[in-house]
Amino acid sequence: MAGRNLHPTTTDDDISIVAQLERLLAANQRLEAEFERHRASEALWRQERAMLFAMLDQVPDYLFAKDRDSRFTMANRATANDLGLERGQDIIGLTDFEVQPDPAVARKFVEDDREVMSTGQPKLDIEEYMHDANGGKQWLLTSKVPLRDDTGEVIGLVGVARNMTERKQAQDQVRFLAFHDVLTGLPNRLLFEQRLEGAHAGVSARQSTALLFLDLDRFKNVNDTLGHASGDELIRQVAQRLSKLVRATDTVARLGGDEFAVVMSDCRRPDDPEALSRRILRELSRPFELFGDAVFIDVSIGIAKSGDAPTDSKQMLRQADIALYRAKARGRGRYEVFVEGMAVAALQTRRIEQDLRQALATGIGLYSVYQPIFDTVDQRLVGVEALARWDHPALGTLSPQAFIGVAEDRGLIDALGENMLRRACAMAQKANLPWVAVNVSPVQFRNERFEQRVMEILTEADLPPHRLQLEITEGMLLEHSDSVQQALKNLRAKGVTIALDDFGTGYSSINYLRRYNVDKLKIDRSFVSQLGTSDAADAIVTAMVTLARAMQLQVTAEGVETRAQHDMLKGMGCDELQGFFLGEPVDEDGLGTHCAP
Repeated sequence: MAGRNLHPTTTDDDISIVAQLERLLAANQRLEAEFERHRASEALWRQERAMLFAMLDQVPDYLFAKDRDSRFTMANRATANDLGLERGQDIIGLTDFEVQPDPAVARKFVEDDREVMSTGQPKLDIEEYMHDANGGKQWLLTSKVPLRDDTGEVIGLVGVARNMTERKQAQDQVRFLAFHDVLTGLPNRLLFEQRLEGAHAGVSARQSTALLFLDLDRFKNVNDTLGHASGDELIRQVAQRLSKLVRATDTVARLGGDEFAVVMSDCRRPDDPEALSRRILRELSRPFELFGDAVFIDVSIGIAKSGDAPTDSKQMLRQADIALYRAKARGRGRYEVFVEGMAVAALQTRRIEQDLRQALATGIGLYSVYQPIFDTVDQRLVGVEALARWDHPALGTLSPQAFIGVAEDRGLIDALGENMLRRACAMAQKANLPWVAVNVSPVQFRNERFEQRVMEILTEADLPPHRLQLEITEGMLLEHSDSVQQALKNLRAKGVTIALDDFGTGYSSINYLRRYNVDKLKIDRSFVSQLGTSDAADAIVTAMVTLARAMQLQVTAEGVETRAQHDMLKGMGCDELQGFFLGEPVDEDGLGTHCAP
């Protein structure tokens, strides 16, 4: 029996199935390999994306992208942080309306986005601002460019913005400093002139412009006695008080030093400037607290108005300056309104100033006369008072009243005072007089070199200090100046005699006399002229002499013009007498012929 084949026979179908399986396995392997490659590519892509965002987050500028609906699709950390978000991803999908605190700012940003995407054109270097999460204003310089796909269709935009806040603030500060005073923050002269020009241009029939020039009285004394820090603080406090007194339409400016100005651009009533000036005078008369010291000052004000006559801003400046000068000349601590007659006086003052400068430079025209002073008991000549005179080339002989005030206000008093002091000392030494008295302006005493210059002039003339008397006014004692007090003390210690001139006409008190330790009182001629006319006048002069003797001071009576006055003063115990009855002022050559009647 034939044997049977126990192994199955491989058919063609079986071979086909195996081949398909092998192809499937190979395909699967290829898919797995492709998948692995994609997975590696995706990991690399994610890694590169993370690196890109990390790099963008290090950029201090704002970097962002938006879609067609102005929704953020990308933003770096700088963009997010200023909006109060921790990460750039936190802003994805939001619009400016959802992240900007100010709707108006958000609307502007979105409008710019739509313009870029609708036109397909970039917008470059847009200067704009936004509000950060803290409400602060951040200034930006922004550029936006359209973002296109492979077909060229605009699908969004890409933007970059640089924060320009610090630069903007620096520019604003530079611009502010160009037009404002550093110490007070008020408009400076440049901005003041622009405001005045603008106010003057707006003058109408129903309203006018006014200009107030202000100058602080005794400000230099504050600097000299309390220091420049106190002086600066005083200027700041004055600026604050002035700013509170004016209207929003007015301009307060600091022109420099202790000079201020107020532009009133809308004066509905003619007396508005005067009313404001009165308020200023009242407000600035209150004490100023300067680092523990209570300080009192006054202010002089000059007013110019646009008025009916056509004027320009330059004319108003000149008019206000003239009115200010008049206010200072009439006693300070007051205001004056410019009137046409002042211009003539100002021209005269200007001429005197120019000619006085010339006289001081050349030494021509200025000279001194000397009024003798006699001892009351034995009638002997004990000294003379030097009086300045000026032989003006056009105006003739001028008394001190015509030019001393100009010299004080125009910075010439130091030169003039030294000129007169040098002449007087040389004359006293040459004529061998017991002493010579010279009037000294308070302005001279404020010069820190005054004491030194006096001693130098005495040395030049070879005149001992005890043969010089310096006559000061009561007004100088009111300045409460430590420097003045020290200068007086030092000069007295060196032998110079200090006489208080025109006693009784000012505000002196016993405390002032004790504080400054003067050596002599000079009774003013206004009291001497009343002697014998009333019991009250006699009693006042008697009291003055009695006070002088009680304080161990010498006393001299000025303006003695009659025998009766001479005899009454002698009976009261007055030490010295001077006046026309005894002798008129004479030049140096005439002194030798003088003797008491």
